[in-house]
Amino acid sequence: MSEKRRKSTTILLRNQGKTVKLELFPAAQWGGPADAWRLRLDGCWHGPGGERHAFYTPAGLTGELFRLVTGREPLQDAPHPRFRRRDRVAVPTGRFGLDGEPLYELTFLAGAPILGIDGRWWAPVVGRDEPVALDTIRG
Repeated sequence: MSEKRRKSTTILLRNQGKTVKLELFPAAQWGGPADAWRLRLDGCWHGPGGERHAFYTPAGLTGELFRLVTGREPLQDAPHPRFRRRDRVAVPTGRFGLDGEPLYELTFLAGAPILGIDGRWWAPVVGRDEPVALDTIRG
């Protein structure tokens, strides 16, 4: 018996001569969250852990698409940093001392850290127009 529920999106993916058909169904049709989907690959329901109804968030769908394209597991997001707004930190100035070491200036975080699209955590600091990568600061 064919599926009676309506799919929201169909994606045809062709990679190195192999074509895969991805169909996305709103999870709400199965009592799932409103911002999630069920995934059907080439006519078969896809559930990585063998679950009966696997629901995918946008990040989960991105991970599955990455696996299909590359054949590898996606990188995991960086863990949330220990820094918070108003923390005192030392940020690099872009200059170097006589010994060749980078120079730092003391300032404060002006806002909460944000995970960038590059997978690095960034935060606004007092005295700078652009956010600073947290992996470059001393705290």
